[in-house]
Amino acid sequence: MEQHVDDLHVIASSDALAGRRVDVVVTGSIASVESVRFIRALRRLGADVTPWLSHGGSSFITPMSLTWAAGKEAVTGFSGSASHVATSDAVVIAPASSSIIAKIARGMTDSHCTALVASALGQSKPVIILPAMHDSMMAAPAMQEHLAKIASWKNVHVQQGRLEEGKQKFPEPKILADHVAHIMNRSKRASNPVLITMGTTRGYIDDVRYMSNYSSGSLGTAIAEEIFRQGFKTHVVAGPCEYKPASYSKIENILTTSDMLTACQTANAGGLSGAVFCASVLDYEPNQRSDGKIKSGQSDFSVSFKPTPKIIGSIDLKGKPKVGFKLEVAVNDHQITAIADDYCKKYSLSCLIVNKLSSVSATNHHAWAVSADGSKQELASKSEIARFIAKLL
Repeated sequence: MEQHVDDLHVIASSDALAGRRVDVVVTGSIASVESVRFIRALRRLGADVTPWLSHGGSSFITPMSLTWAAGKEAVTGFSGSASHVATSDAVVIAPASSSIIAKIARGMTDSHCTALVASALGQSKPVIILPAMHDSMMAAPAMQEHLAKIASWKNVHVQQGRLEEGKQKFPEPKILADHVAHIMNRSKRASNPVLITMGTTRGYIDDVRYMSNYSSGSLGTAIAEEIFRQGFKTHVVAGPCEYKPASYSKIENILTTSDMLTACQTANAGGLSGAVFCASVLDYEPNQRSDGKIKSGQSDFSVSFKPTPKIIGSIDLKGKPKVGFKLEVAVNDHQITAIADDYCKKYSLSCLIVNKLSSVSATNHHAWAVSADGSKQELASKSEIARFIAKLL
């Protein structure tokens, strides 16, 4: 049954910014038309957003639009309540025009927006800046000096836009919201990344033909993006699949099981704070890969197979969180618990996510999370699985 919501409400996709307050400053750029979607994206992560509209920004977007997006009144000027004194957890300037960047670099506080930024900087609060302008203005010597100066300040984070048509454009609002959440949460996390394997692997018969499992990559994407927005560094090792994360610290694309094993071992050698093995790894691969292309038209053609190495068993995290996945066809509750107990002991897992094939589709995903201590939790969607794993980490 479809959930009914009022027009100002948003449906949460994550709790990465739950209980956090964010000021979003919108300045004079045509990119400000994306601010409505960006504010809504922050709210879907749980943020309480207050929009601030500069005089230049009002030439491109209205206070009413931002008020609707945030579900609260947009700030358009100074007030007797000293609203320019920053009380939120972070200030995001998106888009940031060349004018406001220059004023911030010079310490000017001639508007409610620049005064808010100065107050946030004075309290060492995160200030996230998304420059948006024509590339020629971005390349101007003064602008480069301003950006270098600002970027050197404590707690200032200059985000890269989307370079297109000779302009620094607004990135996909959801991706920018994920990066804001990552910046606001990362001080609470370990410095080493979390390893996430996803997608599938291929076993090549020749240079053209291969066998493989099916994986859309949608669950791995949901998990990797949630872990990233919760502030963890992420090292994603992704085999072939339709969907891949748009928000991450590092992504490494591979093809074969051997490739994935090497990538995971290399990542582990550099130090990890946890690992999630949700790739649909091929269990068997051809004994031999023929060069080129085997000629077609043969009346009989056979291929022999050998087992692939167990990647999950080769990565020793020395007690750090380690999550595995297992797909079963027909199992009852007792069997799920028994399978999880065996796998947790065998591979030193913190938790095993058990999926039934009948409960998995492109749009639905039902699973059971069984922890090493025997506790079991039912998870009704990909987003629930992702949030459960992020909390476990």
